[in-house]
Amino acid sequence: MNSPWRRELGMLILFGVMSLVGCSNKKPAGSIAGKVTYKGQPVTLGSINFYDSGRGMAANSKLDGSGNYSITELEVGTYKVYLSPPIPEQLPPGTPPKKEKFDVPAKFQDPARSTITKEVKAGKNDIPVDITD
Repeated sequence: MNSPWRRELGMLILFGVMSLVGCSNKKPAGSIAGKVTYKGQPVTLGSINFYDSGRGMAANSKLDGSGNYSITELEVGTYKVYLSPPIPEQLPPGTPPKKEKFDVPAKFQDPARSTITKEVKAGKNDIPVDITD
């Protein structure tokens, strides 16, 4: 005997199970913060990038005037780290651009060549990045 309420109850249970399965796919994540230095001095221009090509995961943060950065949520895992120079801001016509010196070696600006890797764990992570030649 196939009553309508049994079918509705079955659909409701199926929907509930599917919803729970969908929620369980969320990967653990961590927040990260730290300071970027080059030869012991803070890098105050540009951005820091965390990149995992195998999983297609990436995040970046602009560096502040003290070399600090912060990323609020990034999936747990190992990431290649590289820096990007500052993006020039648009200036009014006739205004000369600022001469900003970005001394970070080219290999640390290229995700394929950078030798810096960092592990992101669940929860809060303090991840300083010290670049040395």
